[in-house]
Amino acid sequence: MRPTWQANLPEHHDLLAPLPDVVDRAIVAKRAAGAADSEALAVQAFVTAMVWGYGPVGYGAFRTARVLRENPQAAQTLREAAQVVRSEGGAAAFAWLAQHRLRYLGVAFATKYLYFCNTPGSAPALILDRLVQRWLRQHAGCQVRLDWQVGDYTRYLHLVGAWADELGTTPDIVEYLMFSDTLSQEPGRSPWAAPDTETAVLPGSDGDATTAVLEAIEDAASAFAALADVSPADVDDFERGIRQLRRILLARNA
Repeated sequence: MRPTWQANLPEHHDLLAPLPDVVDRAIVAKRAAGAADSEALAVQAFVTAMVWGYGPVGYGAFRTARVLRENPQAAQTLREAAQVVRSEGGAAAFAWLAQHRLRYLGVAFATKYLYFCNTPGSAPALILDRLVQRWLRQHAGCQVRLDWQVGDYTRYLHLVGAWADELGTTPDIVEYLMFSDTLSQEPGRSPWAAPDTETAVLPGSDGDATTAVLEAIEDAASAFAALADVSPADVDDFERGIRQLRRILLARNA
C-alpha cells in the first residue's frame, strides 16, 4: 500500500517511507504528539492517522490527498483543531471543526484525527464511525448521526464516559470494544481486514474503476445513515444491500 500513498502524496514521500507495513495506534500517537505545535506536524499527524484509518482500502490515499489539496487552509485548520482538543477536549474540538469544516473530511475520519491529537489529561475525543454508530443503535438504542451533529457527538462522549466509569476502564477502550464487536460480525467490510478481502486495492485500470465504485458505495452508506428521519430497521436493510453490492462488484474481479 505504501506506493499508492506515495504516488498520491508525493510531497510526503519521506514521511511515508519509514512507516512499518502495519501501522498501529502507538505509531500514530507518536506521530501526532506535535500536531498542536506547527502546521507541518499537524499535517504529518493527519496523514499518518489516515494511513491507519483507511488501512488497505485503495481509495484512502486519494481521499487524504483531496482533503489537503482542496482546502488551502487545511494545515492551519488541522493545527488549530489539535490545539482545541488538547486544551478543551473532544466535544469542544468537534464543535470547532463543525464550524471550520474541511471539505471532503467527514466525521469518521475527523474524529480519528482528533483522537490521536488528544492528550491523556484532556477530556476524551473518541472515534465515531459507522461501526460504532451501528453498535450504539443495535445494542444501546442510541441514535447518533455522522453529519457533524455536535449534540449527538457530545451525547456519545457522555454515554461512553459513563460506561467506562462503571466498567473501571477508559472511554477509548469502550469505543474500541464497540468497534471490535461490530467488526467481528462482518470482518470483510472493514478497512482493517486482510488485504485479500473485499476492501483491497484492485490492480489495473478496471481495478481503478472498481475502487471508484467502492468509494461511491461507502459514500452512499454514510449519507443514508446520516438522514434525520431514517429508521434503524431501514439503515440495517440498506447496509445489507450495500454489502451485497460489494460482493457483486468484487466477484467481477475475482
